[in-house]
Amino acid sequence: MATEALDIRPTDIVIAVMGVTGSGKSTFISHFADGVTIGHTLEACTSNVGIYQCAYNDKTTVFFVDTPGFDDTYRSDTDILREVADWLSRAYANKIQLTGIIYLHRILDVRLGGSAMRNLRMFKKLCGDNALASVVLATTWWSGVDEDTGNEREKQLKMKPDFWAGMISKGSKVFRQDSDEISARTIVDYLIQRKRPVVLNIQQEMVNNKMTLDQTAAGSEVGTLLIQQRKEFEKRLKEIQADLRQALKEKDSEYQEELKEYRKQTEEKIRKAEENRVKLQTNWEDLRQQRDAELLKEREQLQEQTRLNMKRLAESEIQLRLMKAQHASDMQKQKLEFQLLQEKNERARLQKKLDAAKCVVM
Repeated sequence: MATEALDIRPTDIVIAVMGVTGSGKSTFISHFADGVTIGHTLEACTSNVGIYQCAYNDKTTVFFVDTPGFDDTYRSDTDILREVADWLSRAYANKIQLTGIIYLHRILDVRLGGSAMRNLRMFKKLCGDNALASVVLATTWWSGVDEDTGNEREKQLKMKPDFWAGMISKGSKVFRQDSDEISARTIVDYLIQRKRPVVLNIQQEMVNNKMTLDQTAAGSEVGTLLIQQRKEFEKRLKEIQADLRQALKEKDSEYQEELKEYRKQTEEKIRKAEENRVKLQTNWEDLRQQRDAELLKEREQLQEQTRLNMKRLAESEIQLRLMKAQHASDMQKQKLEFQLLQEKNERARLQKKLDAAKCVVM
């Protein structure tokens, strides 16, 4: 699969846009791109990593990389990391380096909750300290807060080590994405003018150092969370088993059924956590092949769904034509029946007149 299908050259401007779901990534990119995802190789048509091309000015073409956040309701951190790591590794192996990274954060958020903090930690692990000088930390949704509240929240982000302070000390710059295209262009101008291609930590680890994904800083972070989850699930399972034994003693059949269902769900969570842990134990070459196979399967499923949808559509269109034809036939039948009834009535009327006339003659 050739990278050239993307038409991205090593000299092009490539900027990654990251952040939690709802932070404004798509909105930010829409200020420059027309909303059409491009590419074939480094970006999969069914993938959440999207590549958007825009003619930034007469001389510059910019490619924006829209990456999924580590707060997806339907996908695990493992699947998201595999996707992001694969894309970044493919790009780096093909000598395509990022010009910079934009990390978006909602100023609306009163505090950084669990998912936001996890996303920020993963971002730091993906980038590594050496890449932080090429990072823009941009706050969004300023229209949703008053100025004093926004200023105070921005101050906290800048001052607290667990938030942005450490990244700022290593060269990350803070901007406000508060004026739509104007502020968005200011951010992109800053990254373009720096002209400093950056290698992320995950790229160095997987491509240069040949690490498996679970050995990388980001993979280790996810792996630790999976181990914690499994321990919690196993503890919960023991509690369920104890409750189930008690329910058996008390012959509480209704509670037994509830516990059995709860046990089944917990066992499934343990199985899934272990499955995700194993999926991290892969080097980039194997990951690339696995992702290719996964994406091929997704495309085939989409093609099959499309084929079935087209078949159902064709069947519906045929049924509609038959119904219309049947309706026309029914209308014609009703018309003929009405005409026949009129003719019968007329014949009866005439016969009645004829019979009356016969009576008069006699």
